Amino acid sequence: MYARDYDHLLELMKENPDATPSTFLGDSSYASWLYDHSDLRRLKSAMQGDPDPEALERWDLSAGLWREQVAMALAALAKKRQRAGNPSPSAR
Repeated sequence: MYARDYDHLLELMKENPDATPSTFLGDSSYASWLYDHSDLRRLKSAMQGDPDPEALERWDLSAGLWREQVAMALAALAKKRQRAGNPSPSAR
């Protein structure tokens, strides 16, 4: 089951603590791509700035959906890191 949004992702990760966080990101979603091609530092920085115009166009996203997808990737990566024994600050 894929997460519908950020809150649903958090719920799925909480209900399925042994599952790999990326399991809940849609295979062809921007969040999944970010999870595979980015890191926590870059995603945290992205959340502080404006949406990436190239990503908006390439992925056909609104600014709000872009931010949601970045937040989802950030939360999934933070959970992955936490599970690996490297706690990190809150993802959002």
